[in-house]
Amino acid sequence: MQFSLEQLEAFVASAEAGSFSAGARRLGKAQSVVSAAIANLETDLNLTLFDRSRRSPVLTVHGEALLIKARHILEQCGSFLASAEEFQAGVETKITLAVESMTMTQALADQLQAFEAQYPMVELEILNAAEGDILELLRTGRAQLALMIQLEGLVEGFDFYGIGQLEMCHLVSPQHALAKEKAVDWHHLKSHRQILLSGRYRKLAHRWQLSDSMWVTDSALSAMLLVSSGIGWTVLPRNIVGDLIQSGLLTELVTKMDVDGWRQSVDVAYSNQRAMGPASKALLALLKEIQLR
Repeated sequence: MQFSLEQLEAFVASAEAGSFSAGARRLGKAQSVVSAAIANLETDLNLTLFDRSRRSPVLTVHGEALLIKARHILEQCGSFLASAEEFQAGVETKITLAVESMTMTQALADQLQAFEAQYPMVELEILNAAEGDILELLRTGRAQLALMIQLEGLVEGFDFYGIGQLEMCHLVSPQHALAKEKAVDWHHLKSHRQILLSGRYRKLAHRWQLSDSMWVTDSALSAMLLVSSGIGWTVLPRNIVGDLIQSGLLTELVTKMDVDGWRQSVDVAYSNQRAMGPASKALLALLKEIQLR
């Protein structure tokens, strides 16, 4: 059994337009060509797709069932050709975005949705990575772009673009000893176990370490679960813990150190030693539009 895309196009166009002549006009072909294509399709399938006993052809039961599948085949063929054209133009088949877990915000999700609309054929991989790992992912080409907490200084071989700041919160469980304090200072925090976010290489763990007693995780979710269990305290951005604070699952500590609040700047990062394709450049432009406040 064989059939062609031209036959399926004639079948779908005629069914949707209501007649062979209207289907032919839609396709810009002669009615005889469309009628012949449908007749040949019926022969190939050994099925009658249209009831021709009336003034205008009407789909049979088999025709109605196969129309849905024919539309799907044509849609997939269109997607196939669109992907091929994009790849011929140098568009990447896949992009990897490394995201420090603290920087995963609704603003990022909105821009990724916009990217999907521009490049629906490009596969996007999102790696949840700690800051100590992100530069290594970019350096090796494992990731093309990244969102991360701003580093203390510039790093050769990389470009950084600021997209705003995240408000940070010191957090414990409601049952933790620190939750009973009206306000805490460095001494209080040093006296209790810290749940620290750091990468598998732990290159930058010292940057955030305050307590001598420390547990380390590379996941903000893991940190939240450990803290809610009363194991220690941590620092996370309000955008990912606000609901947990409001629900009473976590308690925000009032600190004596940051009267006006503590904010962390966020950067888009990428290697300036590696060429970007069209889709990566488009995603970079969208990420630069994010404005965290």
